[in-house]
Amino acid sequence: INLAQVAPPCRETYQQQPSRSADLSMSSMSTVRLLASCLCVFVDGLPAGYPSVSMKGAHGSIRMPLIGLGTWQYNSSVAEQAVVDAFRLGYRHVDTAYVYRNQEGVGAGIAIASKAGHLNRQEFFVTSKVPGGLDANATWAALEESLKQLGLDYVDLMLIHWPSPDITAKGADARKQQWLTLEQFAKQGKARAIGVSHHCRKHLEDVLSVATLPVSLNQNQYHVGMAHDSQPRLHDKIFDEEQGVVYMSYSSLCGPCSPPDNKILITGELVSRIGKRYNKTGAQVSLRWLVQQGIPVVPKSSQVSHLRENFDIFNFNLSASEMQILSSQSTPAETGTKQHPDDAQDCSFEEPAWTLAV
Repeated sequence: INLAQVAPPCRETYQQQPSRSADLSMSSMSTVRLLASCLCVFVDGLPAGYPSVSMKGAHGSIRMPLIGLGTWQYNSSVAEQAVVDAFRLGYRHVDTAYVYRNQEGVGAGIAIASKAGHLNRQEFFVTSKVPGGLDANATWAALEESLKQLGLDYVDLMLIHWPSPDITAKGADARKQQWLTLEQFAKQGKARAIGVSHHCRKHLEDVLSVATLPVSLNQNQYHVGMAHDSQPRLHDKIFDEEQGVVYMSYSSLCGPCSPPDNKILITGELVSRIGKRYNKTGAQVSLRWLVQQGIPVVPKSSQVSHLRENFDIFNFNLSASEMQILSSQSTPAETGTKQHPDDAQDCSFEEPAWTLAV
């Protein structure tokens, strides 16, 4: 399915109308039928049938694409071109962060792609993140600066990138205060949904204890090889889901893993063998394992061929036995990263070896 080409005539008519309501006084019944079809083509701004997951927003349920473009480690120029290429292929979600230092490039790419694809703001989804451990004033400044860098009036999803690393009661208070600051941002209409990343059960419980808006999502490392891990190592995925918090995957192909683990989910024997049954690659099987569970992913690539490959995962289904086999794998396991925070120590609740420098 080429989602970039969904109902272009309807899109053109949609853009010309001040609202989505068909004017029944028009003499052309064909135009009426076309406008009526527009009511079905756009669901929460996304084309009807676009693979997405429902989550709790600040003002009701919203839809988030199951596939998006990751931009970690990309500079602004690379991020800009990756966004343009991805949107041309049909992507409608891009994931960035304040500490990535590429939001200006992401924003420029969005502007170019939107103009080229005749996209209204409601037709694509933007996720960003602000650093954890900031006080209220610094958090607000980072939130406002993110919008400025992106060139947007609002983001669809804003996350606290990681929890305050302080394991004392002072750290819990800091996590609560930062969350309440994020809520004010959403209440002003500057984020349709808000959530967290790198948060373990204890961190999330701190947030939930003061939350007046839903915690929409928790973004953590998750991929084939981690399904059987203990709950703390998984950032307690089950607990998140019990609270109605969408569990999202990053490093879905274990890119930060050390060799040879960083290739297991791309060219490994198991995923490659399963992929041959569907004329798919190992990477597509690894991503399919996630989205088939309703887990959003944001694999990154600056190569058009890989962007296309990552996106082409919605026209096949893994069998129950294949899902079970993939879920039973023990490698690659969760990995730490050289960047801070280190994934593997998020949930240790011991004094971290690193200090936050923001």
